[in-house]
Amino acid sequence: METYDISASSPPRNQVLPEWVAFVLRRLLFIAGVAFAIVYFYIFGLRLLINSATVGRPVSAWELAGPALEETVDFFNDALRGNLSYVVRDLLVETYLPSGRLLLTAIGMAAVLGVVAGGLAAAWRHSPLALPTLTLTVIGISIPSFFLALLLQVADIRFYQRTGVGLFPVYGISLRRTESLLPQVVAPALVLAARPLAHITRVTFVSLSEVLERDFIRTARAKGLGPTVVFWRHALRNAGIPILTAVVVSLRFGLGSLPVVELFFTWPGLGQAMLEAIYQGQVWMVAALGLSLGVTFLLITLLLDLVYRWIDPRLREVGEGSGP
Repeated sequence: METYDISASSPPRNQVLPEWVAFVLRRLLFIAGVAFAIVYFYIFGLRLLINSATVGRPVSAWELAGPALEETVDFFNDALRGNLSYVVRDLLVETYLPSGRLLLTAIGMAAVLGVVAGGLAAAWRHSPLALPTLTLTVIGISIPSFFLALLLQVADIRFYQRTGVGLFPVYGISLRRTESLLPQVVAPALVLAARPLAHITRVTFVSLSEVLERDFIRTARAKGLGPTVVFWRHALRNAGIPILTAVVVSLRFGLGSLPVVELFFTWPGLGQAMLEAIYQGQVWMVAALGLSLGVTFLLITLLLDLVYRWIDPRLREVGEGSGP
């Protein structure tokens, strides 16, 4: 008599929530813990900085650790109850959208140009163009944001001296002049996109170069498919996950460079507000601004993980029973 094993296809009886819901809950708990750590280290570090600048007996770091923990708990108590000061809330609202606009513009530019440049370099990987492309990516990742911004400003000044025309405003940016918003965002977005562009280009080149050497690409070519169809429909699709990961990881580069770029170009965003708050010793303001940047990155990473699981069902099996 033929028997069937139904245990492999039926879900476990003790599974109360769907796997993706449990995954999201685990990640949200992880994000909550990281958010607490972000606020704590911002408060602890700034209190330590303020203490080192005061006249009198300096307080050791161990003596500040306990009060910083209590202040972190007070911060979250007030935040959850909506009792943060109006100054903190208003500044978050006023600066978050300009920073998000600048960051999305830079990452969008880096993603489009990086995929195109890396794809062309991978398609012509046996030509002399591949090595200069990879060399430029190393330079792009290594160059500091403030130095690139300074070079861009010098180039604009030299161009203005010769032609009498400024390419774009490099300081004194005002988002209230909506008719000139595009020229104002070009310079800071270019500087902010430099490292993400280099990273995405290099990952795209490496991923596509590996995919283009696989057997199914040779089979597609043998069937008579054109190079464009093979490249965009088959090769790029199979290299999509590493490239998508590179785009999100490059967001970390953008967040790290955001304060310097905003301060250099006087862009009215989170980064500039954070540096000004650090200079003025506004501890809770710094913690709130840093928390908004950190949680934004963590939530985008969570969204990316969900997209991964939707694209590749095998990741759902790998993720079962694992931590965040």
